[in-house]
Amino acid sequence: MDINKLPDPVIIINQDNKIIGMNNKARELGFELGMDFEVSNEIVICGEVYSVRFNELNDGKIAVLINVKESDFYRTLIELLPDSIIVHDGQKILFANRRAAEVTGIPLEKLIGMPVLDFIHPEYVDFVIDRMKKMLREKKPVPPALEKFVLLDGREIYVEVSASHIVFKNKPAILLIIRDVTEKIEMEKRYKEFFENTLDIIIVTDLEGNFFEVNREFEKVSGYRKEEVIGRNFREFFSEDEAEHVFRMYNKAFRERRPLYGLEFRFKTKYGVEKLVEGNVRPLIEDGKVTGFIANFKDVTERKRLEDELLRTNRLLKTINTINEVIVREKSMDELLTTVIKEVSSYCKFAWIALIDEEKGRIVKSYGMESFDEKLLEGLCVAEAIRDKRTVIKLSGEHPEGCVNFSGHKNLNAYVFPLTHLNRVLGVLVIYSDFKISEEEVRLLQMLADDVAFAIDAIRLERAREESLRQIEKNIEQFAILIDKIRNPLAVITGYADLFASREKDKILEQVRKIEEIIEQLEVGWLESEDVRRLLRGFRDYEEDIVSGR
Repeated sequence: MDINKLPDPVIIINQDNKIIGMNNKARELGFELGMDFEVSNEIVICGEVYSVRFNELNDGKIAVLINVKESDFYRTLIELLPDSIIVHDGQKILFANRRAAEVTGIPLEKLIGMPVLDFIHPEYVDFVIDRMKKMLREKKPVPPALEKFVLLDGREIYVEVSASHIVFKNKPAILLIIRDVTEKIEMEKRYKEFFENTLDIIIVTDLEGNFFEVNREFEKVSGYRKEEVIGRNFREFFSEDEAEHVFRMYNKAFRERRPLYGLEFRFKTKYGVEKLVEGNVRPLIEDGKVTGFIANFKDVTERKRLEDELLRTNRLLKTINTINEVIVREKSMDELLTTVIKEVSSYCKFAWIALIDEEKGRIVKSYGMESFDEKLLEGLCVAEAIRDKRTVIKLSGEHPEGCVNFSGHKNLNAYVFPLTHLNRVLGVLVIYSDFKISEEEVRLLQMLADDVAFAIDAIRLERAREESLRQIEKNIEQFAILIDKIRNPLAVITGYADLFASREKDKILEQVRKIEEIIEQLEVGWLESEDVRRLLRGFRDYEEDIVSGR
């Protein structure tokens, strides 16, 4: 150690109290090598009072002379320090400043002499004793440490303690500089509690995008434990395209040195479930440099699903409303079902309808497919819907490989709705989508299928009624013709009866009269049938006027 670099006069004396060394400051005071040095706590030189502090050497001592005026300055400085200063010998407190008395709540005169361990929390006693032994043994300072003190009023405070070995009044001692960090620790605890318990996902990364810290919500949403991700790069958890998107956003925050809000990212959890998160990224700036990023996100997967579901449901309701309007006015089966397929296909990937003969188990007609394979009705989901008269759902990955057209729809969700009316299956409506349809949408689609089935049955009934009316009209016309045809032979028979004798003539004419009575009854029936025909025609015309809006 170069004692000339020390600010105070320093003198080295041997065991005989002879000066064997000194620095320039001591020479300036008139000391010389070989002089006797009076061992005392204070000496007067040229009218100046100096306090003497001794440190032991192997073969002597080092004496440091401190001008009392300067000593008063240091004492004042110590008293005004915001930190507590305590000197103890390992057992009792030898010195304390005013701040130490304020923190402990004990008058300074009572604080001096108190056992130092009285203030140490039981959990820290062993730790503190080990530090004291180490300093007294090695005569070196120890690194600052966090400790907990218990004050006489029962309060517990956290303190940051810097400790060093010193010589106090010619005896080994320990100097403590104590800073009350209770408020800081409590704030850190509150921050940690918020960090861990917030419903937001919080991620701290360095400049390279390596995970530095994550919270409990991150673990919950991602499925990864903290120790599984710390130190790993963010690119490991995103697809290549999404990782590039994340990089661009973080790079923008880095270049502009400002937070970015309203960001959306997609990633897959540890278990392969895709999640959508929404949130903010803020650069961490220290000494004017960006050192990393902190981001907080919310898992909005369910919210987005509900929003998409609501939009689809509204679109589906509009589709159903359009189809219902067509059902009311359209009397053509082909026009109706072509419109149904067109509207439903605008809602999903694609759809088709097959009308079937339930008794014969064959297709009557299909809509929505250029060429229809009869084997589609043998597909497990279609056959099940027809047999059980209920909706059948097969999601992507659930289709059996033996299913007809498996390669065409194996990656899509299939929904098979039977077209049922009066407990009869008239056909099936099959929908394929690349999204999962909600329960509410399924319910609406089944209602639509029932409405379409009702319309199909109504069109068929109308068609049968039209055919019946045409047949009735035809029969009435034939009826009138037959009556006329019968009258002509009767006239001939009546004329022919005059050729016979009166007895035979009377018999013939009697039969003619009976036939004429039957004809008259038939004419009355014809007139009644004609009234019925006019009534049916009038009712049909009335229906057509209502439909057309006339």
